[in-house]
Amino acid sequence: MPFDNNLNYISTRTIEQAWQDALWCCIRNGYDYRIEHGSYVYQIRRQLDHLAIKITEPWTRPLAPRMPEGSVIPAPTNSERIEHYFTDYLISKEKEETEDYTYGMYISKQMSRVIDILNQSNGNSNQATITIGDPGCINLESPPCLRVIDFKVVDHKLNMSTFWRSWDLFAGLPENLGGLQLLKEYTLMHLNNVQDGNIFAYSSGAHIYEMYFPIVNQLNVDKIEI
Repeated sequence: MPFDNNLNYISTRTIEQAWQDALWCCIRNGYDYRIEHGSYVYQIRRQLDHLAIKITEPWTRPLAPRMPEGSVIPAPTNSERIEHYFTDYLISKEKEETEDYTYGMYISKQMSRVIDILNQSNGNSNQATITIGDPGCINLESPPCLRVIDFKVVDHKLNMSTFWRSWDLFAGLPENLGGLQLLKEYTLMHLNNVQDGNIFAYSSGAHIYEMYFPIVNQLNVDKIEI
C-alpha cells in the first residue's frame, strides 16, 4: 500500500510517485466542502485534514510527472517551469509589482545562515530552519502556503522537511517539490561531505480543487463524486 488509510502517510521513492499517491489518497480519504474564504471561493475542495509524505530519492529525474503514454491530459508542470520556479521564486529576492511576496523574499535572507549553521556544526544542529512569512501575512488575501523549510543532516545525508498550511496537490505539489529539490541540491553544493537525502512534506490542508476533478478522475481508478 502506498499510504496508510488511517494516517494519510505516503512513503515512496520519487516526486512523481508521491504526486500520484497523494492524489489517490485525497480521493479516497478526503472530505468535501465549499470554500468560503481564500482562493477559488465557492468552489468545492476535496481536502485531507493531514498528510505526511516521505520521498527517499527526490533527486530522480525527471522531476516533473509524466502523463500516460498517448494521453492528452495536460501535465501540471514540466522541467522548464520547475527550473523557473526555483530560480525566480525560491532563490531570488526579487518580486513583481503585482506580487505581495515570493518565497524567495524570505528564503534568500536566511539561506546563507542555514549553510553556515550546517557547515559549522558538521550537520549536528536543529537550527537550520527557514521560516516563510511574517505576522502581517495573516492580512493578505493569499498568505504564503509554504511556512517552514527545515534542513537536517542524518547519517551524512541532507534531509529537507517542509510544512504547508494549504497545498494544491494536482498543480502545486510537483512544481513545489521539484523546485525545493533544486534548492536542496543548491544547498548541497555549499556543504562538505554531505550527500543528498530525503524530502519530508507535511500539510494540514492538502487538497484538490473542483476545477481539477475531471482531470484527476482520468488519472485514477477511484473517482471524485460530488
